[in-house]
Amino acid sequence: MLSSTRSPRGSAALPARARTARAVLSATLAAVAAAALAVPAEADLAAVGPVDPATQVPAWFQDATGLKLGLCLDGPPFCLGAVGDFNLPDGEAFYWNAGADLASGSLKAKLVLAQEAVSPPSGPAAFMRVRVRITGGLPDTAYTATQPFGTTTVTTNAQGTGTATVDAGCTVAPCATFAGAVGGAIGPFLRWDPTVSPAVPPGGYVGDAATPHRVTGSPTNNNVFRLTGGGVSLSTDEFIVAGKLAGPPVPVFHGPAGLDFGGQALGTPTAARGATVTSFGVPDPAGASNLAVSGIGVSGPAAADFRIVSSTCGGAVMPSGAACAIGVQFVPSAAGPRTASLDVATNAASGVSHIALAGDGVDPRATAAVAAAAFRARFKVAKLRTTHRMSRARVLRRGLRLSMRLPQGAEIIKISVLRVGRNGRVNRRPVWLAYRVLPSRAGLYRLSLDSRALRRRLKAGLYQINVTPGLSKHQLGGTATTRIRITRH
Repeated sequence: MLSSTRSPRGSAALPARARTARAVLSATLAAVAAAALAVPAEADLAAVGPVDPATQVPAWFQDATGLKLGLCLDGPPFCLGAVGDFNLPDGEAFYWNAGADLASGSLKAKLVLAQEAVSPPSGPAAFMRVRVRITGGLPDTAYTATQPFGTTTVTTNAQGTGTATVDAGCTVAPCATFAGAVGGAIGPFLRWDPTVSPAVPPGGYVGDAATPHRVTGSPTNNNVFRLTGGGVSLSTDEFIVAGKLAGPPVPVFHGPAGLDFGGQALGTPTAARGATVTSFGVPDPAGASNLAVSGIGVSGPAAADFRIVSSTCGGAVMPSGAACAIGVQFVPSAAGPRTASLDVATNAASGVSHIALAGDGVDPRATAAVAAAAFRARFKVAKLRTTHRMSRARVLRRGLRLSMRLPQGAEIIKISVLRVGRNGRVNRRPVWLAYRVLPSRAGLYRLSLDSRALRRRLKAGLYQINVTPGLSKHQLGGTATTRIRITRH
């Protein structure tokens, strides 16, 4: 693996790139509509493609032989990196890379050749790189490195280490143009030598990122890496080569994965939410990547609950980078989760693309009932106790005494005394009713009911005592009950 092909441009460069990301995005979007850029006469590659909206960097680079390579994002073993690696801040990916290693005792030399891009989170950039690095060499010694595209002199320091790097193109955003990335030393691209087994690389690739192989492509037919100097002469004709053929421009659909409308009262419409559909293919002056929308509809279990209320997409034919919008409204007809799919038919390979629609129907009455039940459960006294049998004479002397545990936050209690008939039914009209303001703390609470009206009305018989705490007379919680029997003697 050629881990040294990463681009350590220095920590000081990162803040500047982050600050200019917005400027870079504007510049690259302006380049989307441009055709492939012809390169200067002295350039070693032939052309750079238009900016791909999916990556914000050129869709491909092409050499003088007509070999056109796009970003290799399929991951090992065919590519050095994957889509997730490229999308990281300061992430990189390669259109093409090649490398070779030499070693003798403590001396090690590494060749890195790359056509690469930097991801949009850090500011899109693309450049060509030739690097030779020596470690473990003689101190303060000049070495000559010969590689397929030229000769490089590397002079080591006092520790026997030296690096020579030549970059061509835009390595640090903002990049007003990507044409400079074709003007370096590389070109044509190296690829597997077809006369050496295995002769044919995997379909769609010029090699892979794991298998050393003889190569072809050097403009001077020098398909080797050679190091001389310091009393050594080393060489190899085996390189790791990775690159992926660029496909033709085709229509590509890009839209949101879904729209979630959240909770909504039954029968009432939400505000419309927009699903933006973008033509995301590689720009093509001939229109081969134009995205054509042929139909829009809603399907799924609760399709009737989602309405298309506006659209600029119907019949649209959009060049790369253009967009249209579909407005959708949610009107739930039943409580609970409601799902459907916004279906957009296009000429992209996917045919019909689906945008998930989701929402929750809310019954206000049920919601209020649930809230009231929760409130009653929270505001309810516990361990309501009293003397359950007593004479009328005792009641006249002392009234009633109750004890209970108050819930946290309760500020008032309602006490009602109701007569129980011989059939066990509780008379709905209380014999006596009163409210008491509670202390500010929860816990054990003792209460004496000794009003003259209550003592006078408690005749012999069976009674039910209801105790209901709450925040006010109009915000009462759950009722706890107990019964007492008053005897004549």
